[in-house]
Amino acid sequence: MRQINHWYMRDVFCWRTGASVAWSVLLQPVAVSLYLLLITANLLHPYQWITDWLGVIFSLKGIGYSCLLGLVICIQACSNVVFYQVKPVVHLNRLSIIWNVICPSRFLYIVFHVVLAGFFASCCTGLIGGQYGTLVTICEEEEGFKECLAEEHLFLVLYGMYMGVLYGVNYFLQGSNCFEFPAIQQLKFFQVKGYLSWSLYNSALGTLKTTAYFYLIYFIFGTIPKTWLQNNLDLHPPQLAVNSLRGLFNLHLFWSTWLTGTLLYHVWGLSLFLFKIFNTEVYRFAIETSFTEASDTCLYKALGEKQQPLVQYLAFQDVAALAEYSDGRRKEVYSLSQPGGHPNNWNRICTECLAMIESLTSRLMTHEEMVTNGMAQNKRASSEGDKSDVQLDPKRGYMAAGESEPYIPAPVGTPYSPYTSSVFETPTARQRHLDSTLGQQPAELSWAASPSVHHRSHARLREEKGKQTPYQSRYPSRPAPFWANWHLEYRIKQWRVMEYLLKPLPEAVNRSLFTDAQLHIWALEALSSFVAASYHEDIFGVVQGSLSDIMTTMLALQIAVDKHFKLPTSVSKKNLSDFRPLKAAPVHPDDGLRLDLKSTVKTSLHRVVATFGPNLRNVSAAPEYKRRLLDFMEYKQ
Repeated sequence: MRQINHWYMRDVFCWRTGASVAWSVLLQPVAVSLYLLLITANLLHPYQWITDWLGVIFSLKGIGYSCLLGLVICIQACSNVVFYQVKPVVHLNRLSIIWNVICPSRFLYIVFHVVLAGFFASCCTGLIGGQYGTLVTICEEEEGFKECLAEEHLFLVLYGMYMGVLYGVNYFLQGSNCFEFPAIQQLKFFQVKGYLSWSLYNSALGTLKTTAYFYLIYFIFGTIPKTWLQNNLDLHPPQLAVNSLRGLFNLHLFWSTWLTGTLLYHVWGLSLFLFKIFNTEVYRFAIETSFTEASDTCLYKALGEKQQPLVQYLAFQDVAALAEYSDGRRKEVYSLSQPGGHPNNWNRICTECLAMIESLTSRLMTHEEMVTNGMAQNKRASSEGDKSDVQLDPKRGYMAAGESEPYIPAPVGTPYSPYTSSVFETPTARQRHLDSTLGQQPAELSWAASPSVHHRSHARLREEKGKQTPYQSRYPSRPAPFWANWHLEYRIKQWRVMEYLLKPLPEAVNRSLFTDAQLHIWALEALSSFVAASYHEDIFGVVQGSLSDIMTTMLALQIAVDKHFKLPTSVSKKNLSDFRPLKAAPVHPDDGLRLDLKSTVKTSLHRVVATFGPNLRNVSAAPEYKRRLLDFMEYKQ
């Protein structure tokens, strides 16, 4: 749960979220009116069409169901607060993607949306009326009038629950709960105006595809809920079953189903969009305050906020905006404290920005060292393997390396240090690491062993079963519990299904390095804009004391980013199918942020170089940074 006692969550976040919920509810009648206009469409009798439409809207039933729909939208809009996040989550394998959806808290969130979507569809059937309005209808038979099941109502309610499942699953798979901070801030009116047409088109197109799948599911399994309701409510079957070939070609039912799904996706997507644009709007933090109890609301405190990541993102967004566009607030940053005459505001903001940039630099350098060391180990292991590929055999003169003696597992009670796999190593390197860690392990237990090889290995293990040393027979090892059997765990990981689920996704490790790249982009833009503006506005020279550290930090990041983009991929590709894009991996915003970060580093350095020019030659820095700075001054970068 979010900490509501934080000043931002209490004073800003609640009001912004409340405003987004209110606008979601206020825009709901417009969507419902358009929905009813299309539902009651009668092109041959336009006057009757308009009359029926106005009659449904202003009737007591129409107003009541519209209020219920507004309540559903309000509840759904409030539920967006539960799982929102500002930093995207990168999944290293497919099992992590599955667990991201089926973990208990998120599974309950999906179930909640299923119930909510079913109630939403039930309200829509009440607005449509007729045979769709109730679950029980009166049908005429030979014996008289009897109560029958209105299968059209059941069909639409089940369809709403089906759409709730899809919405809840896609909410986590597609990262819809992650905030996206726009590069260009627009008024909320223009953002919503541009979103409406896009949302209607995508909702209609996406619903059309999902409706076709639901028709197939209901045709196969529709008898189960229908029979259960008939037996428990003592109802007679309908005269025309929907899950029959003739019933599936009911055009009015298809039209109503498609429009109901489009309305559901559109209004829920609109509430989520409003929640995002209200909470990603620029918030102006106070640069300094005269009251000690309000110091937490200052900009420098928000830049180092760790408990609420949203506050930190908004703080860096604000500092980037004020450094580039706000002259008055820049002067406040350049000012000196009274009494004392110290540049406290600049020192605090500059320190936080430099710390943010240095964190990414050290992360990239560590990653580069791991990749380089892994490649060196692989090369050394492959050279050693070439020398031992052929072994002598007293019977036939030679023996392939894959036919070496089988690996005999140690007793279950023997302590074992598990092998920690690295995504920077190839399967060959992992195999040789196991050889050096666990003893002599042949190719029978390699990562791509064939079934025939496993069969030979088990046969040899059975031959060795009765052999025990005197020490082992005198002091038998104590059996470990089932879950502590590392050998069984290793065998489970060799299953094709588990191997597929645990296989690292391409570029997953690289994505994880840049999940918070937006913060570093804002920090780079803020520092470069502050330094460039200080050439004319910094009358006290507070920026000159930090100019060397700023240039050194930015050049170090630029070198680290260049080296990272030159590194080979960490995932080995052996088949042509590996080069195809994986649909199982969700799209992450950091895919574009990596390139944005690379261009932002160069743009920031060029902004400073263009302002100070040859004066930067006097900046104290290491020789490597001096050469890189000279390249920027000569526009070779």
